[in-house]
Amino acid sequence: MRLVDDYIDQYMDRNMEILIEEWQLALKKDTTDLKRRISALEKEIDPLAEFETYAFEKLSELEDRLKKVKEGLP
Repeated sequence: MRLVDDYIDQYMDRNMEILIEEWQLALKKDTTDLKRRISALEKEIDPLAEFETYAFEKLSELEDRLKKVKEGLP
């Protein structure tokens, strides 16, 4: 059984990076500052919502102007 264990250990050593990438595994270094990163993302929600509202209003204005241009109105 030791032969199989040695083979598996060697296989894992040779292919660990490929396996991590293929299976999209997270490493400890990827998760150590996860709370900080989530907190930073949560702080972006309100400004994005405000921008969405602003962008929607501007888009509506542009669509109204385009409609007037197509109709030949000033």
